[in-house]
Amino acid sequence: MNGSTRDRFRALVPAVTPLAVARFMAGQGWELEKRREGVREIWRYPSDESPGYRYRVMLPLAEDYEDYGERLGDTLIALGRIYDLDPWGLLGSIEAPGVDIISIQLNKNDGDPTVALIQAKSVVDGFYGLLENAAVRARNPNSTGGGRRAKQVTRYLSDSVHFSRFASEEALSLVVMSQLYVDRLKVVSGDNEGVPYPRQVVRTLIRDLASMRTMTGNLQEEMPVSSGLREVTVGTASVKSLASMIDSLDLRSIDFSFQLAAGYEDVEDRDITLSFQRGDLERIADLEQVLSSTRRRWQSARLEAAHRRSLEITMPEQTEELILHGPVQGIFRNPDEMPEVNVGGVMVMSIDLGGSKGTVHVRLNEREYLYAIEAHRRNIAVTVRGRLARAGNVVELHGDSVLDVEELTRSME
Repeated sequence: MNGSTRDRFRALVPAVTPLAVARFMAGQGWELEKRREGVREIWRYPSDESPGYRYRVMLPLAEDYEDYGERLGDTLIALGRIYDLDPWGLLGSIEAPGVDIISIQLNKNDGDPTVALIQAKSVVDGFYGLLENAAVRARNPNSTGGGRRAKQVTRYLSDSVHFSRFASEEALSLVVMSQLYVDRLKVVSGDNEGVPYPRQVVRTLIRDLASMRTMTGNLQEEMPVSSGLREVTVGTASVKSLASMIDSLDLRSIDFSFQLAAGYEDVEDRDITLSFQRGDLERIADLEQVLSSTRRRWQSARLEAAHRRSLEITMPEQTEELILHGPVQGIFRNPDEMPEVNVGGVMVMSIDLGGSKGTVHVRLNEREYLYAIEAHRRNIAVTVRGRLARAGNVVELHGDSVLDVEELTRSME
């Protein structure tokens, strides 16, 4: 680093504060090693290979010290070198909020920017449902939004999403911030695992809203719902959440605006607005019914075809226990068995047995049943052990503790 570059880093000193630099470092994985109140802080970046640290810097706090500007300049020089950023890139990173901002503006027909408290609750609850479904589908794009929540989804909703404010000038608006917490050092070194999960959630929400807008437009034009889409990618739970969000409001339109934080993803389009006009809003409830009935028909046809294939399975002559591996096609309970102790339900899984492909019904206890729900939601194949038997037009697997929960747990980690 030559002298002129050092001078440019030191020129940033009046534009930043020690608090802003500390927040930037904390958000990038640095650890506060020790602090002398009002004088300085020592920060370290942990080592991936062994105990200790990879980098260590001093952050001055005492702005009235004669050499404060020089010392803070040294800190900025060090961070610029570590993150391979020029002075203005480092300044932008320090000043960047590190959040994706989502704004929802509801434009009422009467122009009144206020709503009843119970209506405001519906708006917040409905949007929470939209974001929750997007968080689920960011992990598993095939999910419809139902089922148990993975820990990553729960952590994101509880720790990384913050309600900012209501704004009431010309329309009722709310602002939500999705915290990214991206370690830029890992991004620079190539250790990152693709797009950060919080950004995936926001991108999924954008895609879901765009799909719903296209679908409602197709309904309005009496076209097939999926026309113009490569596939119907939106979950029915997302449509229900949007419907509940606007159900009690007389709206002219609703705008979803996204301001995506810079520097976290190589993307040009960071300001996105998706508007639902009156015609779109009037057909949200119709879209919910269409998608629900379409999914029921699809599931019925899928299971019926699988059952037909299961009749072609050649039953093995041996009676010893078999080990089978395959994806979960569906989960259901038998209401007549619910009073029985420790009865969970039935898992329908796909198998390939000696070249014969089909489905097997597996009876599970309550604990196994809960794990099977999660495997189905996350599209994870499972392993079962037991003996096959034919019962009417289906093949069943019988045994005690048939589901390999330990292997499934490892797959979910």
